[in-house]
Amino acid sequence: MTRKSFAKALDEALRPLGFSRTGDDWIRVRGQMWDCVHRHSSWLGGVTVELYQKDLETEKLYLEIFAPRGAIQMPATDAAIGQLIDGNSRWWTKDDPDGPADMASAVLKYGLPWFDRVGTLEEQAANWYGRDQALSVRGYHGRSLVGLALTLYRMGQITEACRVLGKPVPKTAIPASVEDVRWVRAWLGCPALDADVVAS
Repeated sequence: MTRKSFAKALDEALRPLGFSRTGDDWIRVRGQMWDCVHRHSSWLGGVTVELYQKDLETEKLYLEIFAPRGAIQMPATDAAIGQLIDGNSRWWTKDDPDGPADMASAVLKYGLPWFDRVGTLEEQAANWYGRDQALSVRGYHGRSLVGLALTLYRMGQITEACRVLGKPVPKTAIPASVEDVRWVRAWLGCPALDADVVAS
């Protein structure tokens, strides 16, 4: 089997469902949702699949804020097919004659339902960005905080969005993440913080 056979198997499985191929990506747009199935090949000869999804309306807000800094797209939410199957990494090899069919079948069985978890903004806030735990969990993931805040803004929950963006900044926070959050706070018009709150 060749690498092309993996692409052919994915193409035959996904094209009837509205996906169009561009290189190693199969993309479809459903309303405001952008879905992408990406075929990833290793130099060791294995092939796996990664899934990406984003809300194009939220991306418009993201670009309004960050285009002046050079952003041309919003980072997508992602999942590896192995995570969805059993939580482990999953690769198919070109030496396995059933590999292309098995991979395409896994995408249909496990990947497509993943795309359907977030039909509403409320589901995006919960499933993509951990709305219920955003302030309670440790760590400071700027991309998630920004994504959640913009989603909450679209839901009309501006006060909550500002509260999320006011999360205490740990000493280990990546400076670029902290700066991204500041930009969104300014864009939303959030009340100024007395000073950067540093988590213990």
